[in-house]
Amino acid sequence: MSDQILYVTVLVGLLLLYRLANSTDKPKIKGIPEIPGVPLFGNLFQLGTDHARVARKWVAKYGPVFQTRLGNKRVVYVNSYDAVKHFWITHQSALISRPMFHTFHSVVSTSQGFTIGTSPWDESCKARRKAAATALNRPATQSYMPILDLESFVSIKELFDDCEKGTKDLDPSPYFARFALNTSLTLNYGYRINGDVNSELLHEITHVEREISNFRSTSNNWQDYVPLLRLWGAQNSSAGEFRARRDKYLTDMLNHLKSRIAEGTDKPCITGNILKDPEAKLNEGKKTLFFLFRFKY
Repeated sequence: MSDQILYVTVLVGLLLLYRLANSTDKPKIKGIPEIPGVPLFGNLFQLGTDHARVARKWVAKYGPVFQTRLGNKRVVYVNSYDAVKHFWITHQSALISRPMFHTFHSVVSTSQGFTIGTSPWDESCKARRKAAATALNRPATQSYMPILDLESFVSIKELFDDCEKGTKDLDPSPYFARFALNTSLTLNYGYRINGDVNSELLHEITHVEREISNFRSTSNNWQDYVPLLRLWGAQNSSAGEFRARRDKYLTDMLNHLKSRIAEGTDKPCITGNILKDPEAKLNEGKKTLFFLFRFKY
């Protein structure tokens, strides 16, 4: 009798473990083909490091819309114009929110909060989007045109001078990066990095933002989909390091902007407009991270 009880207990335990290993945050969606996977990891091994190429092959067999399991998360792939139009245009209100991921949301963003593009839909996100609409309306954007004129002129002139009027080969990527970064910083904080493309701050920001963007990659962070992998913590340590480095320059830029506003020497910028808007009730972290930029060079 005791052997039978033990056998049944083990069997039930294995069944529960199997169901747990195959469970996802969202139930299987009826009517959408599902790619067969393995317990715990789902389709992660099949997708490898190049999800786009693998998904393109699956389209031929499963059609333009199919669902997969990335660990414990269910993901729907949409691979045709008509399907994208159906989901993102016809039913856009249903896709207004954003999913949460452990590395980016629980480690990288713990100090500053989430950007608008990575926030789940709630009252806070609603308030930030409203503030963004105010900061990007026609009168506001007209005031930012001199910034674009200056940064484009400086970048083209420096590129022209450094290539010795076209007689010397050079890599233009750092000049494009400096243009993008200075434009973003000036538009958002009224702050620009002085110096040439070898500026230490320029390299720090572009490097940190590149690394943080990698933490959002669907192929680089399996711990976002398999909670057991979080026990090792190597990825968490790296994410925490880049979070601290980002916090430093974001906080410095916000404090510089506040000082210039207090002195009356600030230039028109998006974050400045938000700070001066009494209706934009955002906390300090959300103001700092309101228009966080992303660079990947």
